Amino acid sequence: MPRIHPPVLLLLAACAPVSAALSAVYSQKELNEEKVVGSNWQQHSPEYEALVHQSFNIARDNLASAFNELPEGKRAAIVTDIDDTLIDGTVYFSSMVGTGGARSTDATIAWWREQRMEALPGAVDFLNEIDQQSIDIFYVSGRFNEAKDISMAKLKALGFPIKGPEYLLFQQTDNRTLSKEDHRQKIRDKGYQILMLLGDQLDDLAEVEGHHFTERQQWVHQNRSRFGKDWISFPNLVYGSWESAAVTENFSQLSPQKKHIANLNALNHSHFSQIRDPAFAQHNINAMLWMYSSADYHALTQQAFNHSTKILEKLTQKTMENPVIVVDINGTILQYTPLNPDLIRPASGSEHDKDSWCLEQQKNAKPIPGAREFLTAAKEKGFDIFYVSEQPMSSGRQGNRKDFEELTVKQLKKLGYPDADETHIVLKGEYCSEVDLKNCTKIFQRRAITNGQVDRKKHQIALYIGDTLSDFDLEENGYNPDLKVSVTANKDLFGRQYVVIPNPIDTYRLVTIYNEYAGKPIGDLSREEQANVRRKMIRNWPGKPF
Repeated sequence: MPRIHPPVLLLLAACAPVSAALSAVYSQKELNEEKVVGSNWQQHSPEYEALVHQSFNIARDNLASAFNELPEGKRAAIVTDIDDTLIDGTVYFSSMVGTGGARSTDATIAWWREQRMEALPGAVDFLNEIDQQSIDIFYVSGRFNEAKDISMAKLKALGFPIKGPEYLLFQQTDNRTLSKEDHRQKIRDKGYQILMLLGDQLDDLAEVEGHHFTERQQWVHQNRSRFGKDWISFPNLVYGSWESAAVTENFSQLSPQKKHIANLNALNHSHFSQIRDPAFAQHNINAMLWMYSSADYHALTQQAFNHSTKILEKLTQKTMENPVIVVDINGTILQYTPLNPDLIRPASGSEHDKDSWCLEQQKNAKPIPGAREFLTAAKEKGFDIFYVSEQPMSSGRQGNRKDFEELTVKQLKKLGYPDADETHIVLKGEYCSEVDLKNCTKIFQRRAITNGQVDRKKHQIALYIGDTLSDFDLEENGYNPDLKVSVTANKDLFGRQYVVIPNPIDTYRLVTIYNEYAGKPIGDLSREEQANVRRKMIRNWPGKPF
């Protein structure tokens, strides 16, 4: 039988039984392609940096109360992971793209020795603030003990406070089943009260119950009150223990082809099968798995909405005029349903099909974990909720002047969201003149809310919640939401005035990133050229042994 090209295999497997695709060969090199979009977003999007600042700000805002509750006779400690909590470790994995390389003990040790460490935004400042508060910092990592000295030297060179090697708890080379809980218990046995744990994996925070992603999601739900309190989570969709948990047991022992098939089976209920560009679909797999199937994504959304509740507790309606919360819809409170899942512009005459698909997806949208509970509690506290979206009021089809708006109202009501009515759902174009319609951004929607156009009352916005920087009032304040420098300039507002929900598969954000790198509209390029842009953006390890 002729060999099926891998991208074709990919699309077949997304819509057909696994057995239909097993005759083709899918190599480790092809499996590595599945990390491309996740790497692009984590290494280049301003939203990722905003999320990192948000996690550190959440930790700051909760530390004082935790310290005040320290039991008498106990010493205070913070326990933190290292890779992709304090420093960027994604390059090791993204460097495998374009090669047939896989993670190995030798390659990993070489990486720890050779890597040029880069601190994540805000990490050094946060830990030095902790160091000044009579709180001991323990670094608990999956790194091997033979890398401890070089790791400590590099961390110190970046400015991280380390009192000595005994504060770095690493593992033995042959310990393949390291439990970080064992290290945490040793810290407690020394008389410490662990005030807070920081990490990019659930295992950095506690001993997680369950192996399959559904069990782990249930575990997150059962422990949801701790996220954003004493458990501080960081996004990492390039690699992690969530990969095997999101798909199947013994995932690491499977062949590349069986891993690929398992990944596709786990994505059956997403919009993955709607992507018409096979290479873009392949490049999206890791990012989509993390968002749709990992419990780690649930942990981050619960953390964001938990902390949003605490933010409102500090605000009083008496100090604000008609206080409101402005929240984005798709990707923020509803599972992401893009108008166009591809990067290439729709072909002429295909708009009707696109709109029909979007309407169907909207009907089946599910709430994002923690969103409904937070907004319901906010409404009970006296805050009105306004929902804004890039989605237009109408699909433009004949006789359907408000079909998108009607469906959105119906869906949010069905899911139990407060203030789900035509007044509080503000869609694109409602408050733009014909002159402004072409460049009608969310600025116009936010202005309509604050100046009284929407409900004849002027409002003050207490909190913005969104999945892209364009959901916040950065532009009104003179910042470009497409640039990382805007994140740096507003770093103290994330997790305070601006609450970010992770969304690595937002095509609008990806297009902006790719346009900047390519120096031209990505939609004007062929699919092959687009794929090359995505690959070239990935940060590389020059001395990689793959």
